[in-house]
Amino acid sequence: MRNTHLKKHGQPDPTIYLHRTVLIRPTHYSLRLSFWDIEKQCFRTSKLVDLGTEPEKFLHYPNDTCFHLDTDLVYRIEKLCGRDMETELEHILWPFVDPTVQRKMDHFFSRGAGQSRLKKGCKLLSFDGHAPHSFDKRRLHFLRFGSTDQGRIFQMPPRLEAKLLNRSRDELEQYFLKEEVRLRETELKSYLYAALNLQKHFTENFAGRFPQALPAEKIDDAFIKEFCLLNDDKDFWQERTEFSGLPDYLIRYLILFFDSSFPRRNRDFEQAAEFQDQHRQFRWPERKNKVSEDEIATLFGESEETLRKADKKEITRLYRQNAKSIHPDTGGDHDDFVKLTEAYEELLRSKQKS
Repeated sequence: MRNTHLKKHGQPDPTIYLHRTVLIRPTHYSLRLSFWDIEKQCFRTSKLVDLGTEPEKFLHYPNDTCFHLDTDLVYRIEKLCGRDMETELEHILWPFVDPTVQRKMDHFFSRGAGQSRLKKGCKLLSFDGHAPHSFDKRRLHFLRFGSTDQGRIFQMPPRLEAKLLNRSRDELEQYFLKEEVRLRETELKSYLYAALNLQKHFTENFAGRFPQALPAEKIDDAFIKEFCLLNDDKDFWQERTEFSGLPDYLIRYLILFFDSSFPRRNRDFEQAAEFQDQHRQFRWPERKNKVSEDEIATLFGESEETLRKADKKEITRLYRQNAKSIHPDTGGDHDDFVKLTEAYEELLRSKQKS
C-alpha cells in the first residue's frame, strides 16, 4: 500500500531524509519523510524505515570501485513513496560508504550537483507563506560565514536561504545537526550566542564582535531567556504538541552552551577589558605647588579669617581689585600677578570642596 503523504497538486514535494538520534548512544538512524499536511496546515514528519545503529549494513560492494543498495530496502521505500527512490537513497547513505570506494566514485557523485540560481534580493517564502525563522537564518549564517556579528544576515544569498524552506522542523534540525559537526569546539558557544541573537541584550558596541568581553553571568541570563522563548515558540516547532518538557534538540544546545567556552581573548582585547573595568573614570592629578594660606592672605592683603568667611563673589571682587594694581599692563610685576592668580584659583577650589 502506498504512503498517503504523496504530493498532491499544488503542494511541495515530500522529501526523504536521514534521521539521527540526538541524545541516545549509540546513535540510531532511520529514514523519514517530510511532507505538507493539508489538514494540519504545517510540515510534518513520518518515519519510514528503521536503519538501526549501522546503516552501512544496507550497502553492498560487488568490487572495490562501486556499491549498491540493499534490494529489500529500496523496494520497501519505493513502495511507501510510490516513486523511484534509488538515486535519492544512494545520496542519503553516501556518508556511510567505504572511504576507498568514496574516493573512486566521488567525481561521479559530484556531477550535476550545481546549485540553482535565484534572483538576488527576492523574498523567499515557504509553502505556508512564512519566511524562514530568524533562529534558522542566524544558525545558517554562522555556519557559512563564522561571524557572531550578523548585521548583514538579512542580505543572505537567496540560494542559501532556500535551504530553509518547505521542510518539517525535524528535517531542519537534522540538517543543522549534520552541518554543526564542522564547528570547532571553540566555536560552539559563539555559534549559540549568534543563533539566539544574545547581543541584543547588551548596549556595548563590541557585543556583536567580541562577546568574550561581556560579563559571563549576563550572557548566561540572556541565553536562558532566549532559550525559553524558543522552546515556547509554537510557530517554530510546527507539529509539536507537548510543551511541558524540552525537545532533545534543545537539551543538546543547553549542554553545548554551558559545557563550552568562547575563544581565548588576545592581548588587545585584555587591554580593552582593563580599560572598561576602570569605569572610564578620570581624576586630575593633585597640584604640586599649592599656595599656602599665609601667602594667599599676604597677596590679597586680607586676614586668613576674612578670606575663609568670604564667598566666591567677594573673593572675585578682591582678586580683580588687586589684579588692577599688579597687572603687567599697568606696570606691575608679572610673577606677582601669576602668584595672585594661583592664589585666587586655590581659594575658589577650597570653596568648592567646602
